[in-house]
Amino acid sequence: MSLPKYSSRLLRARKPSVSTSRLLVRVIHYAVIIFVILLLVAWYFLVGPRRHEVGSYYNRNENAVWAPHAWVDQTHTPEEVRSFVETLGSHGVKYVFLHVGPIEPDGTIPPERYALLSEFLRTSRQYGDRIQFLAWMGQLRSKIHLEDINVRRNIVKTAGILIQDFGMDGIHYDIEPIVDDDSDFLFLLEDTKKAIGNDKTLSVALPELIPDYVFWIASRFMDLKSYLSSEFYREVAARSDQIAVMTYENSIKAASVYQYFLKNQVIWVTQLLSHEKAKVLIGLPTYDKQTETFYPAAENIQSGLLGVIDGLNSWRSDVNVFQGVALYGSWYTDDNEWKTLETLFIKKP
Repeated sequence: MSLPKYSSRLLRARKPSVSTSRLLVRVIHYAVIIFVILLLVAWYFLVGPRRHEVGSYYNRNENAVWAPHAWVDQTHTPEEVRSFVETLGSHGVKYVFLHVGPIEPDGTIPPERYALLSEFLRTSRQYGDRIQFLAWMGQLRSKIHLEDINVRRNIVKTAGILIQDFGMDGIHYDIEPIVDDDSDFLFLLEDTKKAIGNDKTLSVALPELIPDYVFWIASRFMDLKSYLSSEFYREVAARSDQIAVMTYENSIKAASVYQYFLKNQVIWVTQLLSHEKAKVLIGLPTYDKQTETFYPAAENIQSGLLGVIDGLNSWRSDVNVFQGVALYGSWYTDDNEWKTLETLFIKKP
């Protein structure tokens, strides 16, 4: 029995035309291309092309530690100093940020606070003349008004005294928090560099780098108070010799997340500063007191080092910018943590 004529017309109407079929094929074709491109972009930023080197491949024996004030205002035996210096030397430490502050509101540091500095330097250099001691000058930004030119002059004068009269190898500024576009801080760096000379190291501690595009996204979900723009990061790098990135106290609760965070810090910072004169140290925590913003089970020297090595193995990193790791601080670092540094980063397999 044949179909009614109107039924045949209905079937013919439902059949796609040739042009419609071609359009559908093209849409699917372009959708596949876009999906593949997005997949490649995601792979590049989440995984990316990489090397497969061990940590010691990147160790230049130019690592750093923050060291406590006790070395300059308390008496220590030569054996204590020798043990300290030999521990540093055997773990590739070249830079010691030796605390001599804090900076007073007027920009000075009373000399009695570092009364034993000369004695410590004289003894320590008998056992490790390769190590450079940088005067760690720190303070809360709210307590020193850098917009006051007299305060800046006093800070620079103090830095000059520590260099010229005591023979320090450089200055390490740890003023927190530094805000974005802080021109007065940049003036301080310029004046300090002029005062201490090119043969001395000007080092600066800065918070983690958040690339501008990441900040734009993240700021929609959280309050990022310590954000420094990429441009300001470069401005600091152009005026200093070394930047120690304080990559800790991020409220991260999983070691794997901290490792991934450190990987990206290495990539972002070394990429950003690839054309600046400053070298980069990645700061790692060795303290273990849990707080609201710090979980030592996640943020520790092992997960941090694994992240640093992972970041250096990425082809996106500029390994020439990387100088080493910086431990905060030597007074917290125990034998197991020194061993972790040695195993993962210092000792060749």
